[in-house]
Amino acid sequence: MRWLLVILINWSCAAQSTIPEPPNVSDPSSVQYALSQVQTFTLSTDKQLHMAGCFMISSITTSYVYNRTADKRKAILIGFGAGMAAGIIKEVVDIRYGHSDWNDLLADGIGSSLGAISISFTF
Repeated sequence: MRWLLVILINWSCAAQSTIPEPPNVSDPSSVQYALSQVQTFTLSTDKQLHMAGCFMISSITTSYVYNRTADKRKAILIGFGAGMAAGIIKEVVDIRYGHSDWNDLLADGIGSSLGAISISFTF
């Protein structure tokens, strides 16, 4: 009986001591890597400024075009285009005089699309 008790205690202690390894965040195929990249992208002040600037330009343009034409589709397309045009021009200037980044264009696209779509909702 003691032999069985010793085996059970030893087995339970061994089961408790096997702590799973933390995920490898540097592996590009892991979910944790993707989440860390998204977190880095969203917490970047530069990307937030790109999104906010394009959101403002896109929403103002969408609102103006919608008030003039009463055509939602046209307003969304022109508003999105205006926001993206501003973002692309900013990146062209950054290529010549600053630091250009493809992720800035992604942030511009997010801001422009949110600005164009959010203004076109009528309640």
